[in-house]
Amino acid sequence: MTILPAVSLPIALAWGALPGAGIVAGALLGVYAPLSHRSVARAMALGAGLLLAAAAVELAAEVTRTHPWIGVAALLAGAATFSAANAWLSRRGAKHRKRCGECVAQSSEADVPNSGLAIAMGTAMDAVPEAIVLGLSLHAHGPNAALIAAITLGNLPEAMSASAGMRAARRSVRWILGLWLLISAATTLLTGVGYLFAGVLTAHDALLMQAFGAGALLAMVSETLLPEAAHEAPGFSGLVAATGFGALLLISAYAH
Repeated sequence: MTILPAVSLPIALAWGALPGAGIVAGALLGVYAPLSHRSVARAMALGAGLLLAAAAVELAAEVTRTHPWIGVAALLAGAATFSAANAWLSRRGAKHRKRCGECVAQSSEADVPNSGLAIAMGTAMDAVPEAIVLGLSLHAHGPNAALIAAITLGNLPEAMSASAGMRAARRSVRWILGLWLLISAATTLLTGVGYLFAGVLTAHDALLMQAFGAGALLAMVSETLLPEAAHEAPGFSGLVAATGFGALLLISAYAH
């Protein structure tokens, strides 16, 4: 039996636009007000803490309470899918797409031909898990303040660091901002896709898809955010990540 939507599609798309706004804001900061690696790393640590808490508390925990084994299997399948795609793109120049350029340089076209396309594909891929799970969540439960806040705030340092790295790799401002605007729009549309997909799933299958998305999100954070956050271990970066995790727990506690 399929589940009835908690909100309409236009409302879901409106909420899906918020994470896209975080992407654009981060890109503008990365291009026009680049920060030092230490500042970027701390911002990435905060974003990682938020997203890890969202994946664990808001997504995976709900599934594993009722379907522990199959829920964990779906989570691992999601992580494996993202990691396999990321490994393929990394070999084509997209490995350091979220690095700020001060500590580890992104690949330039001169270094790796067609790396710009790989970076664009990888950057777009990073946005897929969070957008799909947001759409699923909006269909099933309506707006989840904790999940929306985690994705929106997590997107800001991601785009900021990646944009600074793209500039350091001698990519044009037009190329960088054009890419992020496209990804922002795609994030909104993918939220709609997740919402519509949830409409043809049973409640059980929707939960498994949620776990799959949580696994992909965990893999994305581990492979793209944490390397920048942990590079040369800026002081108290672990505390910053824990602060992000704790902030998400508080938002979740007061939102429900």
